[in-house]
Amino acid sequence: MKIAIFGTVGAGKSSISKELSERLNFEIFPEPIDENPYFEDYYRDIKNYAFRMQIFMLTARSKQLFTAKDLKNIIFDRSIIEDPIFMDVCHKLGNVNDTDYKTYCDFFQYVVSENLKYPNDRLKFDLVVYLKVSTETSIRRINERGRSAELSIENEYWKILNESYERYYQAHKNDFPFLVIDANNDNLEEKVEEVIAAIKNNKKEF
Repeated sequence: MKIAIFGTVGAGKSSISKELSERLNFEIFPEPIDENPYFEDYYRDIKNYAFRMQIFMLTARSKQLFTAKDLKNIIFDRSIIEDPIFMDVCHKLGNVNDTDYKTYCDFFQYVVSENLKYPNDRLKFDLVVYLKVSTETSIRRINERGRSAELSIENEYWKILNESYERYYQAHKNDFPFLVIDANNDNLEEKVEEVIAAIKNNKKEF
């Protein structure tokens, strides 16, 4: 079974991924931040590094997906379906020009999306957990964890990002098996139990 954790920065993806992994004995595929050579530079100079950052993340998540295709029980701490959200925000804010944006979108549509339709389902997600959170809660958690790169970003960016997540969900809620969870709730146990109940109700084997 492949579970994708979906949600904006500060939604609580890493916490719920870790707890689900321990409860269900699933392997976590973490967000490839530590190996990202553009991460610090991106937050210092988004306009200059946005396109390179998104291409790196798309490539890294594609590698994760193909590595996981023959594994049984996987949790993706942020998945490849979220990448276009970040590119969309960069384009809206003027950090990616129209040509680069179109190039990225065409590649995602005709290469990445087609691979997600792999005939034997080895690249599909069985459950996409949308941790839906308010912008205020997201920003509070970003400030609490205190990553210097994130703290340098204006709050307007996080607002636009969260709004883009909701628009993506509304546009694609019938394309993926979404489970929406109120992530404003700080009770991790309740959220984990909700995911486990959804798995059992759908009679997924793991």
